[in-house]
Amino acid sequence: MKHLLILLLILLLILVHPLHAQNAGHKDKLIHELMTAPDATSLSLAIEQAKQAGLPGQMILEARFVFRVNENDIKKLAALAPELDAQLPNFSVDNTMIFAVKEDFASIVSYTKALAALQKDDTALFKKHITEAFWLSPAHAAQFAPHINDLRMKTAMAKITLDLKRTFENQKEKDTPTSLEQIAGDAPAFLLHFWSPWVQPSVLAMPEIATVSDTLIKNKIPVISFLLSGTAESRKEAVAYLADEGRTNPGDWLVDPEKSSLASLLRITSFPTVVLVDRSGQILFNGDPSAKELWDELTRLNPEISPPTIGPVLSGPDSPDLPETTLPESSK
Repeated sequence: MKHLLILLLILLLILVHPLHAQNAGHKDKLIHELMTAPDATSLSLAIEQAKQAGLPGQMILEARFVFRVNENDIKKLAALAPELDAQLPNFSVDNTMIFAVKEDFASIVSYTKALAALQKDDTALFKKHITEAFWLSPAHAAQFAPHINDLRMKTAMAKITLDLKRTFENQKEKDTPTSLEQIAGDAPAFLLHFWSPWVQPSVLAMPEIATVSDTLIKNKIPVISFLLSGTAESRKEAVAYLADEGRTNPGDWLVDPEKSSLASLLRITSFPTVVLVDRSGQILFNGDPSAKELWDELTRLNPEISPPTIGPVLSGPDSPDLPETTLPESSK
C-alpha cells in the first residue's frame, strides 16, 4: 500500500509539473503584454485578460502607470495619483513588476501627486511632492528632473518681454542691421532658432530645422536663426556653412551679440532649441522643436499648420541610420 501511494504521488508530480510550467508561461506572457502594450486598445485588452487570469490588481495598476509614462501623458499620470496612493499601504514585492522596494512605489505616488499639483498651478505643492519623490527614490531622478526644469523655464519666460525694435547684425547682409519687428511684420508670432557651427548637435539638427522653417514660413510664421557669438574662427565657419551646406536653408540669419545676449536671456543651454515669440514680445514656447507643446501653440495661431515629417537628430557621426519620424500632432 505504501509503495502504491508513492507511485501515485510520482504520477501526480509528472502530470502537474507540465501544467504548472504552462500556467507560469501563460502568466509571463500576460505580464509581458501588459508592460509592452503599444496603444490604449492593446492595453485595455491586456488588462481584461489579466483580470480574467487573476493577476494582482497592483500589477495592472503598475502597467497603467508605465503606459502613461511612455505616452508622456501628464494629465492621465496625474489622474492616477489617488489609485496609486490607495494601493501604497497594500504594496507587495511579490506582486510588483518594476519596483524593487516599497519606497520606489511610494516615490511614484509622490511623483503623480506632484504632476497633479502642476495641473492646478500649485507650485508650492508641486515642490513638496517632487522633493518627496526624489528623497524616496533618487534612482528615478531622470524622470522627475524634466518637470522641475520645465516649471523653472515657464516661470522665467513669463517674466520676459522681448524688445522687438532692437536691431541685430544680419549674418548675410552685414551692413544692414535688422530688428525682430522688421522680420515679424504682421505675423501673429515668429520662431527663434539658436545655433553654432562648433556645437555638433546644432549642426546635425540643421536639416530638421530647415524642414520646420520651411513649414512655418509657408504658413506665414517667420523663422530667425541666431548665430551664437563666439570667436572669429567660429564666425568664419558660420559664414562658410551658410555659403555651402546652409545656402538653401530658409529664414533670416542674425547674430546674437556677446553683451545682452538673447541666448542668455532666454536660457539656451541645449541644442536644438527654438523659442516661439508672439507679436508683443511674449514667449509662447521655449524648448525642443519636436515638442508637442510647440506645435499645439503653432496650430492655435494658425490651424493650417501641421507638424512635418522629419528625420531624428543623430547624437554623433557614428550613430546608426534611423527611420523617419513624424512630429506629434496637436490633436493627440
